[in-house]
Amino acid sequence: MEELEGILELNKSEGIYIDIGTKVYLEIEGVNFSVTSIFIGMLQDEFMIITLPKRFKTVENKLFPSNKIVVKYLYDGSVFAFQTTVIELITNPIKAIALEYPKVVQKRELRVVKRNNVVIPGRIEAKKVELSIVIFDFSKNGCRFQYHDDKTSMSPLREGDLLRLYSQFPGILDEVGAMACVRNVRREQGKLSVGVQFQDITQSFLTPLMHFLYSIEDFSAV
Repeated sequence: MEELEGILELNKSEGIYIDIGTKVYLEIEGVNFSVTSIFIGMLQDEFMIITLPKRFKTVENKLFPSNKIVVKYLYDGSVFAFQTTVIELITNPIKAIALEYPKVVQKRELRVVKRNNVVIPGRIEAKKVELSIVIFDFSKNGCRFQYHDDKTSMSPLREGDLLRLYSQFPGILDEVGAMACVRNVRREQGKLSVGVQFQDITQSFLTPLMHFLYSIEDFSAV
């Protein structure tokens, strides 16, 4: 488990920025993979409570009092991270983990301009036509996708066109959508490669997008 560097002091007058129900990523001392849990409450300056993590049985023997954990989570477009220790593994009346309230916290913005190479199926609605697409580049601000240009179902997209893009992010059951504006178009071997910028993103689209970007980003410096 890595030690946090460049740590910022937590402003205790404001508390820690986290909402009930937030997914948290746990890096547990003695475990070589991360697990996820859900934040369910806290008493400021005293302790925090999270659910038992997924894959609990594989990490149960490391959730003993005083063992170190690095907690990372997303809030309002930034990654927050702090180091804490286990207070107690709770089994009654609920199953949860009590953690020490952090004394320091690190905040880092998700990189906006860096794009991540991915392959995700999706669809668009444009010019009163629906088309299947393959998204292969994602960032917080937009994405790039390809579609077959058969010139029969729809005239080619052009810069400035508005469309609605739908995708299903890995690990998310429901399809989510966002409005987007075409910024550039390239023709590549019978397909159109289209770069778009998201417009008026709703929280229902932003939240799974941010978690997806987090999952494929390199946060070794956090």
